[in-house]
Amino acid sequence: MVIRVFRAQPKQGMADEFAQLVQTVSVPFVDGQPGLVARFTGRGIGRNSDEIVMISIWESVEALKNMTGEHWEEEVIPDPREAERIESCSVDHYQSIG
Repeated sequence: MVIRVFRAQPKQGMADEFAQLVQTVSVPFVDGQPGLVARFTGRGIGRNSDEIVMISIWESVEALKNMTGEHWEEEVIPDPREAERIESCSVDHYQSIG
């Protein structure tokens, strides 16, 4: 299995709007992908209270490519409205070891 960790820091003053878009656009987009095993989405607490993280678990890299295409090591932002509200973002991948 592959663990995908996406993190996004919204632009100043756009955290609530961005979080709402993640809930209404990104979550359904990811949930509808074949090969998805699980997904957890959260908003930071404390110092990073504006940050959004989405952790998704995939059957394989090939399954992940159903969502990302060949550029699976890059961020996927499904809606330009979300992209306009992101200051910075990153994505990392991990092989499940237990």
